[in-house]
Order: sequence, then structure tokens, then C-alpha cells
Amino acid sequence: NVKFWDIMKVGFCMYGGSKMITIANCLVDDYIHSLKLKNFCLDHGMNVSENKADLLKKVIEFAGEDKDSEKYIETYNWFLKTIKSGSKEFCIKRVYIPEESIENLDQIIIGKYKQCSQSDILAFKNTESFSLVNYHVENNGQGSASKVSFVFSKLVLEGEKEHERGNRIIYPIYIDLYIEEGFFVGRYKPKTTIYNCSENDIIYKENRFKPFDTTVELIENLEKLLKTEGMDIDPGQKFGKMMYKLYQKYSFTPTDIQKQIDTLKESRDDFVNNVFDVLGLKVYNKQKAKMDLDIFLEKFISINGDREKIFTEDRDAYLIKISSDDILQMTRIDTASTGKRPLQCSETFFDGKKSILNTKECKNLHLCYNRRKGYLGSFTVQFSINKGWGVIKTYYFPEEDDIQNVLQTVFENY
Repeated sequence: NVKFWDIMKVGFCMYGGSKMITIANCLVDDYIHSLKLKNFCLDHGMNVSENKADLLKKVIEFAGEDKDSEKYIETYNWFLKTIKSGSKEFCIKRVYIPEESIENLDQIIIGKYKQCSQSDILAFKNTESFSLVNYHVENNGQGSASKVSFVFSKLVLEGEKEHERGNRIIYPIYIDLYIEEGFFVGRYKPKTTIYNCSENDIIYKENRFKPFDTTVELIENLEKLLKTEGMDIDPGQKFGKMMYKLYQKYSFTPTDIQKQIDTLKESRDDFVNNVFDVLGLKVYNKQKAKMDLDIFLEKFISINGDREKIFTEDRDAYLIKISSDDILQMTRIDTASTGKRPLQCSETFFDGKKSILNTKECKNLHLCYNRRKGYLGSFTVQFSINKGWGVIKTYYFPEEDDIQNVLQTVFENY
């Protein structure tokens, strides 16, 4: 059974010979979305169509056959970056990196991965075992290493039914070590229908390939190699605290609503004082009562009519879902809006707000990032915790610049 993209790949080779850029069908299918192809065409003055095969053909023809030309190099690098950004799930760990390792990165890496060809994901000849495709050390303005990027890749089987023959596909895993920030970030494509290769390419349930676990294993191998050490006693809790900071950063009360609440401060204080005096309540609970009343006021001002816009403007991202464990009240808070609707204009946001403020920690956070880049609109990011690791999942096709902005925000609020 010849797949459509196999036919297209052959077509491209026939059109321009071996010098034309060729891309494995599985990479096109899983990592290169048509909206990104549309943006490339738009940015380079080409006609935009609704057919993915046609878009891909236009982009490859734009590159031409001369591997040394600016167009070819630009397009080739764009494909590499686009495939990397198509790996839409990340696992994160904060580490200490010894100065000795930083100073001897090349010697350490080459010493371990002697067979590394310094190829790339388009040209690399994959096997059934993970190999280091390439690594790259970036330097800062002072000439010191600031980031190391690794690309690992292997062949896996993809298929739906056990005991049937699967299709061999390329599966890359990207690992970045942010030296100045002190973080390992692994990224991979979440898929539930992939398996390790077996004899005759038959799918067996026990051979299921687990992207998260495998990425963690690769990072742990690099940790041993570079002699890094984990920085956090409880990394999961630390990531939960970071999510709370993002919650505060992106769910602040809009200025107009805060002004309305402030105009009622005197009335609020009089009401609380009167209730506590009449009922003889304990004075030390007054401040809690005032906070509860502020949430009450904010809630009913916020949900009064169509006010979605006020919760999406003047901020890079806005909240659409959150969950947290309230240890004090022994309850689980799980609130979500519909689609990309701001959570702050729904009653459920305020029903859980007090608990979030009490625990100062989140278990799961969904943010919608405002963006308009040609054919690409806003994108969503989910933050969560898995086996003590911070996990980030992205939706709706963020580009590499978008991903780096999200990661830098995580680093800054850690």
C-alpha cells in the first residue's frame, strides 16, 4: 500500500532530481501543518491554496535545486524548525549544571556519542534504536555556552490493531538544555498508536512506545553524562507553584472592574462591621470576610453581560481552565470555560478562586495565548504535572518563537 505522501515525495524527486528537498511522508503528516505552509507561501508572495500537497509543492519549488542558494537554505531551515515545533508536548526539569561540564561540552558529548553524524532530521538514516542525529551549542554575547540542543531519532511502528503489520515512521525527540536558565526541556509528539519495531513489523501490545517515559529516560542519560543535579526537592510541587504564578499573571482583575469594586469599599466595610457587631463574630475573621465579599462583587460584575473582550485584551494570554487540590477544605477544584472563552467571565472561576488563593498552587492550567500571524490564530497551552515532571502541551500549531516565549515565561516564574 503506497501512501499518498510517498507518491508526492517521488514526484518531487522526479521534478527536480536528487537536489530537491525531500521529506518523509510521516514528517509531513505529523509535524507540518497546512496553516504553516500557507504562512510560508504568504510571506514569500506565493499563491495560497487549500490543498496541502499543492502548498508543499510550492514551498519545495521555491527552494529550488541549488543547496547553496539563500532560498534553499532558508526553506530547509524552515522545515527543520517547523518539524521541531510540531513536537507539541514538553517535559521540564530544573537542574544545576557544573561549570566543568559547561566548559567541556564538545569533548563530553563527542566522547559519548562517537557515531553522531551531525546530520539533520530530513537527511538522517534512522534505525530501530535511538541515535543522536545532531547537537548544537549556542553561545551568549560573552562567548560562553548558553544552550545545548540535541536531536534524537529512531524508527517506530504505527498502527491501530495488534498482531497486524504496522507502518515504519520516523520519530524524533528534541532535548534542549538551557544553561543560563538551568532547565532541561524535552519535547516529543504525543501518540498512542506507536510501538517499538519488531520482527516483520508486527504490532504487539507489550511493545507500545511511550513518548513521555522515553524522553525522560533520554534526559536522565544526559544528566548522568553532564553530571547535572536536580534543583528541587519536590519538582512537581515547584511546578505547581509556578503555575499559580502564571494564574496570577494572566487572570488579574481588569482595571475597570477593580475600579467598580473599589468604589464599594466603604459600603463593604460598613456591611462587614455591622454583621460582625450584630452577631458578635470574632474580629480576626473580618479580613477573610472582606476578601470573600470582594470575590462576590468581582464575580457578579464580571458575569454581568457580554464582557469577554475585557478579559482577553491587555494581556498576552488568558485563562480557560484550571484545577487545584484544596487541602484545607478537602475538595478538588476543577473549572473550565467552553472552547476558548475566558474563564474569568464564568461563575465557575469565582467558585474556585478562594481555594486557589488559599493553596497558592495549581495542578492543571490551560491558557489561551493571543496571536495573529497570517493564517495562524490564537493557540492554547496546557500546564500539568506527570510523575514529578512539569509537562506542557500545546494546541493549535504554535510556531517556534511562540514556544520559546512560553518557555521563557515558565523560567521567569519558576
